[in-house]
Amino acid sequence: MSDAEDDMHPGHAGLLIKLFRTWSAARTIGDNPLPAMYAHAEPFGAAPELVPACESYFLLVESHLGRPLVPECCCSTVPSADEAALIMLLRHAPTAGPVKTSSAVPHGMSGPLVWAAFSVSRALAESLFIQDGADVPSAADPLHCPFGDSTVGKAA
Repeated sequence: MSDAEDDMHPGHAGLLIKLFRTWSAARTIGDNPLPAMYAHAEPFGAAPELVPACESYFLLVESHLGRPLVPECCCSTVPSADEAALIMLLRHAPTAGPVKTSSAVPHGMSGPLVWAAFSVSRALAESLFIQDGADVPSAADPLHCPFGDSTVGKAA
């Protein structure tokens, strides 16, 4: 297990997925996602900056991919492919910057996306909760983007 994988508690993955699904659902119906995201994060003692950091992270990933991220059903305990990829990027962002890449993120990450992932990771680390999270794969296929064969490599 790499240092990047050790840094993310399984409960952090579960909270991130819950925030992503909340964000996605609110946007689908045209609501501001932030109030609902804060309502979900508060009981976990999440750092105040977690919600806006997550929103920035989700928007930057979508912008980079050139497509909307796809959530799993709200009650599913299994993450969608995009949710698993969001977690994987957080685990590997420290080694997947634009200059130095990781085999998990072979195309690298744009500078803004690296900073967004770093901000989310830091806010998650400052959160007070401990709980079991979703079972998210930590390994990636080193020859493919974790988000699938999308328009990877577009300027973010």
